[in-house]
Amino acid sequence: RWRRSSLFLARRTMRGLVIFPAFLVGLVAGEAIPIVGYLVATNYPGVGDIDGGGAMSMIFLAGPPVALLAGIVAAVVAALWTRKRDG
Repeated sequence: RWRRSSLFLARRTMRGLVIFPAFLVGLVAGEAIPIVGYLVATNYPGVGDIDGGGAMSMIFLAGPPVALLAGIVAAVVAALWTRKRDG
């Protein structure tokens, strides 16, 4: 009985070691999405951001919610993937 419970804890720990980095990767990728969107938008002719207000709003206003959402989605996907893989 002790071996079954330790195996259960080991699998659960391994799942956590997959889910947490997935959250961090999603967080970084989610922060990059508004930045890339800003860079693409300001490269069109006629669209300019002389004072940098658009860049700051994308980084500080749009970035954190998008990053958090992307991190949560990545963690949920990783959790479902490890659940299916473990049986």
